[in-house]
Amino acid sequence: MILLFCSAKSVIEVFTIDGFEKSLSKISDKFYMSKFEVTNLQYRTFLAELKAKGEMDKYRAAQIDSINWRDKYAYNEPYVELYHSHPAYNHYPVVNISYEGAVMYCEWLTEKYNSYEKRKFKKVVFRLPTTEEWKLSAHGGLTNNVYPWKERSLMNSDCKYMCNFQKFGDEGISYDAESKKYIATHQDTYGIAGSLNDNADITAPVNSYYPNGFGICNVSGNVSEMVSEKGKALGGSYKSPGYDVRIESSEKFEKNSNHIGFRVCMDVVETWK
Repeated sequence: MILLFCSAKSVIEVFTIDGFEKSLSKISDKFYMSKFEVTNLQYRTFLAELKAKGEMDKYRAAQIDSINWRDKYAYNEPYVELYHSHPAYNHYPVVNISYEGAVMYCEWLTEKYNSYEKRKFKKVVFRLPTTEEWKLSAHGGLTNNVYPWKERSLMNSDCKYMCNFQKFGDEGISYDAESKKYIATHQDTYGIAGSLNDNADITAPVNSYYPNGFGICNVSGNVSEMVSEKGKALGGSYKSPGYDVRIESSEKFEKNSNHIGFRVCMDVVETWK
């Protein structure tokens, strides 16, 4: 059995379960967090197995709602058609899925892992992390840090952005005298050599930008991540301004969305003797 997982390097690799185990960051002896958000390819593999097994009720409940890409303010039709199915987006985070779908994915992955003969641990459980577990992992071993890195800025010393978020600056804010409101417009760094956000018109590949001290990528920005508390997502997304991609940032949601995804955590239930 082969599942797709990436390394924190720039190259995407395909791993067996052995390799998948290496894509988990050890937070404690019994608790691990995935370094990466769940990808389109991984989630499609899960859906394909549900369908192959004839578990159609689960399949329908876990389906991706691509129509959510449609936006009256932008032409997103290519994403409706391609984002969740085209190989070019295989390694991008899955979005437009329900909380129930994320939970079922965790259950599927648990069954897959525990049935693999050469697994490292005898028995594990994959699930969505709690708010406290997610924040602990996001801090990356630091304390009192606002973002997953030690700097209190979204840009490093080389003037490169640390995560995928909505960029605003003074030149991107205007005043509308008629409505008497300040209006912020999107600002990017297209044309600036080496800027990591150049590849992110929406989401970015799950191994983009910089990992934190635990080797975990994209806990700030890219996609907001579901936690075990239904209707709550953390960390902000590509749609969020800088203040809203802090570790403490959270949002409520009632339905699937094109900026909300998830990552899994793992409990070690039993080890080999």
